[in-house]
Amino acid sequence: MTGPQKPAEAETQAMLINLTIKDFVIVSSLSLDCTGGLTVLSGETGAGKSILIDALSLCMGERADAAMVRETADSAQITAVFEPNATTRALLAQHDLSCEELVIRRVVYRNGKSKALVNETPVTATLLKTLGETLIDIHGQHAFQSLVKADEQRRLLDSHAGLEANAQAVSQLYKNWRAKQQALEHMISQQDLLTAERERLAWQLDEIDKVGPETGQWELLCAQQERLSHAAELLEGTQAAAQAIVEDENSIFSQLSSISHKIEQLSRKDSHLNGISEILKNAEIQLHEAGRELSAYLRHLDLDPESLAETEERMGRWHSTARKLRIPPEELAERAQQIRQQLKNLDEAADLDAARLQVQALESEFTQAAEDLMKKRIVAAAALSREVTVHGCDVVEFKVAGHAGVTPRALAKVASGGELARISLAIAVITSQSSTIPTLIFDEVDSGIGGAVAETVGKYLRQLAGDRQVLCVTHLAQVASQGQHHWQVSKSFDGQTTRSQIKTLCGEERVGEIARMLGGQTITATTTAAAREMLDAA
Repeated sequence: MTGPQKPAEAETQAMLINLTIKDFVIVSSLSLDCTGGLTVLSGETGAGKSILIDALSLCMGERADAAMVRETADSAQITAVFEPNATTRALLAQHDLSCEELVIRRVVYRNGKSKALVNETPVTATLLKTLGETLIDIHGQHAFQSLVKADEQRRLLDSHAGLEANAQAVSQLYKNWRAKQQALEHMISQQDLLTAERERLAWQLDEIDKVGPETGQWELLCAQQERLSHAAELLEGTQAAAQAIVEDENSIFSQLSSISHKIEQLSRKDSHLNGISEILKNAEIQLHEAGRELSAYLRHLDLDPESLAETEERMGRWHSTARKLRIPPEELAERAQQIRQQLKNLDEAADLDAARLQVQALESEFTQAAEDLMKKRIVAAAALSREVTVHGCDVVEFKVAGHAGVTPRALAKVASGGELARISLAIAVITSQSSTIPTLIFDEVDSGIGGAVAETVGKYLRQLAGDRQVLCVTHLAQVASQGQHHWQVSKSFDGQTTRSQIKTLCGEERVGEIARMLGGQTITATTTAAAREMLDAA
């Protein structure tokens, strides 16, 4: 592996500041102040080294489980305090959350339910995950197992080369092309059905067009039929009213006019009658207007029996057509509009030539974008190959040559478990260089390596921590000795409860822990000297 390069836009001040854990698994209460650089965590197997990672993962939106709550406790609580980077601040601002400091709190209850709060404001798990992706990148101890999968290899390459957006665009183009292609295939298979449907709709529209309905016309026909069917009653009633109001010698209008005139004369002698006189004058005007309107109505009244017959015959056609189509007659006009739109859609659906052209255009667009992405991947694969001594091909399959001059073969076929671990760690370190995520966590990713390789890995992790915060859970002294800060995880049992603690090691305590990692439970002068030498060299 070549030495890590600093990311162009690393934000060195953004990082995890403090992590507080309460009643989580076997941790009763714990508060850790975090700093930049490389912090290593070590301890006996089963002491709970990965609990810290699990707690952080929970704050980053991982699914909660009732088993996370320490026995005898009602709930578990994890609080992580961050100095947010620019990306995180922008995301917080979008959701109207304070962005000067970021405090994420996750509470898990005994019944399995949980809640998430950002700066004491409840948030969704989706937002929590999105925030977490801008803050922490966790490389799990079993990450190397996915390295043999083609999808993961492609994802790693695209992530390292900054091609995620390109890959996503190509993926969307492919989906668009395949969707249109499937639609075309469906059109071809459905031609007979489409033809039958078109004929059915065309027949319906022809039946409706014979009636010629227009919006609101049915209501007018009903009103006209009602009026014509009561012709005699309408004529007799309106004529009698007109005569009584204005046409008779002693009509209502003439009587009212006489009364109004008398009251007007009397009001000149008593002003208290002025209001009554005004009312009578207005009534006289209104009554005269009513008589005039009645006369006009009678002049224009068309009560021809033939008109009634014609109206009823037309309404009969509406009813007959509506029964054929099994809809109310008042919906005929609207149904005609719907059928015309459906026929238009069917015509478009039946245009196979246009559909084929669209498929060809989408295929061409996808092919061009895929070729451009392939060229970029080839360049990126060559660079990644040189950095981690892994070779890649166009379809993004990682290949390995175990010895110089040997033809590279598929990673899954030739790499042992230890080799997979080493290659995975190399890729994790190299690809992390291009990331602006401020905090990187490696959870026992050094499994399966040792000796000089382990020492090299430790040096790379320390170099990687030069401009960001790196936390590494390790069981190797060669890696632990490279840490700028060292936490020791231990487990105790008081006869009733098992508890896990984390202690910051300095000086001779750290020498002792490195010696334990080198030689096991029995620490000799030789292992102590070796531990001191490793720390001095680091």
